[in-house]
This record gives sequence, structure tokens and C-alpha cells, in this order.
Amino acid sequence: MADHESFVRQSLSSAKYRDAEKTRRETMEVLQHYRGLKPASEYFVFNNGTQKMLLNLCGTIPVNYKGATYNIPIVLWLLDTHPLNAPMVFVKPTADMRIKVSRHVDHTGKVYLPYLHDWNHVSSDLATLIQVLILTFGEQPPVYSVFSSPPPPISQPNVPYPTQSYNTPYPAMPSMPMPMPGLPAPGMGSNSQMPVFNIRPSLVTAAEEKLRRRLEDVYLSREIIKQTGDQLKAGQAKLEGLVQQMENEKVTVEQYIGTLENELETLDNKISKQQTEQDDTAIDDVITAPTPLYKQILNTFAEEAALEDTIYYLGEAFRREQLDLEQYLKNVRALSRRQFMHRALLQKCRLKAGLAG
Repeated sequence: MADHESFVRQSLSSAKYRDAEKTRRETMEVLQHYRGLKPASEYFVFNNGTQKMLLNLCGTIPVNYKGATYNIPIVLWLLDTHPLNAPMVFVKPTADMRIKVSRHVDHTGKVYLPYLHDWNHVSSDLATLIQVLILTFGEQPPVYSVFSSPPPPISQPNVPYPTQSYNTPYPAMPSMPMPMPGLPAPGMGSNSQMPVFNIRPSLVTAAEEKLRRRLEDVYLSREIIKQTGDQLKAGQAKLEGLVQQMENEKVTVEQYIGTLENELETLDNKISKQQTEQDDTAIDDVITAPTPLYKQILNTFAEEAALEDTIYYLGEAFRREQLDLEQYLKNVRALSRRQFMHRALLQKCRLKAGLAG
């Protein structure tokens, strides 16, 4: 065991594992209880052709099937990111065994388990993984025996293992003819007894962790749906308010349009009437004051404006030398006197009428 620990330390150090100490502790715990497993450091070939030196545990684990104990050959590859990422598990049949394809094992021997799929670096470890493997293989063995007489010499091929996909769903059962399954003979390989572990707490913890994550996802989805529903209801109420406001504005605009059309029709009628009558009424007769005082204001203002225009045009005539100075001054003096009298009268009338001065 001391040799194993020294080898594991050296392998983890040379491969530059991220968490070498925790990986060493888990590995030594497994080697202490499962004497059929041995540590090895080999190159692992990934699907893209790259190679990497990794630590693996290769050998057999004891599986109880129908009252008999069988040693199932497996190999566990530990990635250099262990325990952040789940290890890769493969069934490694001997020359007189064949892989029994199932929903947990594909034709290359790669093992798929919910425990690997839901691997958690905090609560998952190698010892519990092997316990789950023992229980799973006890229900459905991954290999069966092939008997022949005499047995032909068969060399074990080096099967390249594919890259681990940590979130890959379990492969479907291939539709291919399968030989009649058998089982390896009892006591094959090491005769080590299956260690006694309290598996139930580990499995219960893993199930509780998975159920907790599922419940959190369901609760989160429920909250998101509730928030979305509230937002949709608020948006619906806002849209209904806008629609009602637009309906009210539409009614108001239609009323304005009706009023405008009536006014336009009235105006057109008046214009037509004026055009047909051709009234010759003088403009002075049309504009009338309501009271004598306002009539006096109107007449006085008109006369004062006329005097202003007359004085202006006298100035223009004098500038053009159409009037001499004496005539210009005489006329301007007379007109200015009259203009002054009209302005005084106009101011007096406005004061009497209560108009602004």
C-alpha cells in the first residue's frame, strides 16, 4: 500500500493535477478497500487525437449477482481537473468476455450513470462512484462469458477510449442482434470480498442533492413565469387604457369634423347667396355705430386721418416744387388747426365713452 501511495503521489505530481492532494486521498481510500484495483499512469488518447498522461485505476470490483460474487473488470481514468470533473469509467473485458450493451454501457465499454452525469466536486467522490457501479452492475451485468473448446488464443486489444462528455445524455440502446448473455464464472480474478459500506446515506445524499436542484429549477421557473404573467397583465391594462383613450379622442375628433363641415356648408351658402344677390350697398352704409357717441368718434377719427393724409401729400408736393413755400405754409397751418380740433374732440369723446386714452 505504501508503494501505491508513493506511485500515486509521483504520478499526480508529474501530470500536474489541479487538486493533487484531494485526488490522492480519494485514490488511496479506494485502493485500501478494493484490492482488485491497481494504480497506473498511462497516456489517454482523446477523440481529437491528443494524448495526455493521466492516472487510472485498473482492475476488478466485486459485484454480487443472484447470490454469487463476480469480479467485473473496469478502468477509471481520472482527469487532471479531478474532482471538478467526473472521472471516465470503462468496462475492460478479458479475452473470454464480451461487453453487454445496455443503457449504462455502450459498445466501447464506456459507462454512463446518473451519478457521473450529475457529478458534484463537493459531494461526489470515487468511493461512492464505485459503490454505485457495484449496485448498477449487480442489477444488470456489463459483460458476459464466451466459452469455447479449445479456447483460441486471443490477445486483448488496446481499445481507444473516447473523450468524456460530462453533460452527455445516456445513449439509446442500439438496435442490433445481441448474443445470449452469460456471466463470468464466480471467483474470477481476485477473490477479495466485497467491503461493507454504508451505501444508503451516500445514495440518499446524492438523491437529495439532485432533488434539491430540480426543486430550485422548478421554483425559479415558477417565479419567472409569475413575473412574466404580472408584466403581461400590467401591459394588457395599459394597452386597454390607451385603446379607450384613443376611442374617446376618436369620438371628439368626429364631433369636431361634423361641426367644421356644418360651418363650411353655412359659409358656402352665404358666399353663394352673396354672389347671386350682387348687392350694391355702399361700404359706408354697412359700417354703422351702435350709438351717437360712437358714431361721432368714428367720424372724427376718419376726418383726422384724412387731414393727416392731406398734410402728407402737401409735403410731397412742396418737395417736388409743385407748391411754393408760402402756399405750403398757409395750407399746412389751416389743416393743422383743424387736425388739432379733431384730435381734442376725439380724446374727449373717448373719455366720455370710457375707452382708453
